[in-house]
Amino acid sequence: MEFQQLRGFYYSARLGNLTKAAEKIAVTQSAVSQQIKSLEDELGIKLFDRFGPKKNLTPDGQVFFELISPIILEIENLQNTFEDMKGAQTGRVTIAATTFMIMNQLPFVIKKFSEQYPHIQLTVLERRCEEIISLCESGDIDIGIAPVTPLPPSLNSIRLKPMERVLITPLNHPLSKKENVTLLDIAQYPIISYEKGLNSREDCDRIFEDVKLNVEIVMEATNAETIKRYVELGIGIAIIPKLALFHRDNYNIHVITSLSKSFNKLQYGVIMRKGRHITNWAKKFLYLLNPAWEGAF
Repeated sequence: MEFQQLRGFYYSARLGNLTKAAEKIAVTQSAVSQQIKSLEDELGIKLFDRFGPKKNLTPDGQVFFELISPIILEIENLQNTFEDMKGAQTGRVTIAATTFMIMNQLPFVIKKFSEQYPHIQLTVLERRCEEIISLCESGDIDIGIAPVTPLPPSLNSIRLKPMERVLITPLNHPLSKKENVTLLDIAQYPIISYEKGLNSREDCDRIFEDVKLNVEIVMEATNAETIKRYVELGIGIAIIPKLALFHRDNYNIHVITSLSKSFNKLQYGVIMRKGRHITNWAKKFLYLLNPAWEGAF
């Protein structure tokens, strides 16, 4: 049983496709197919069902995949470790983050990183929370940045500074004239909200449900930029993170900040796989994201 065979099987199982697995490990598709067949002959088990273009694992294949996954990931992690030890001047950092973070908190961090380390390949993936967790688990990314949520045992999370939420309304909206806005006040008007499944939406829904208030959701959106635009048009009011108001001068909206008693702060965190070597370049990105972390990794 050779490492290259295990690697071919691992990526075929994870990607569900021989062609993608072959591209990942830089061999031909026929070579991957032969690696899997050799493994099956040696183990005396069937690893994949052979029906359709997608390769699905058999029960034996699933058990084998779970057994070898930590081994493959740790061995592939060695390359990054030794490159760091040799003081390599080139490298790569791959991060995945939500649309909100990519639009609002990361632009200056990414710009500064690119300016300071132009020889490092920085890849930024825009993904939803559950996808970010999956990419961290599989070892496909160095760093994930997502709302704090329960994580699998294989992952760690380091919290970022909590972010306040604000209420935004069209100009001259009745709520813009109130000094203190309550949940009951908000529930009287149509609301533009994040779409279901996003953490911000679930948080807000839970807050209104806890006080038994029904709200009218007239529109759902995936990002704060869309929400701000339609609030400006008078479609409804909305609750968004305060950080999303960085470009607020571009919008004709009214901002109400006195919501701290009603809405908990939005908590994001950096997600990384336990035991994964943190490269020097990944550390430098983390230090730019939060200078207080310098020397902590």
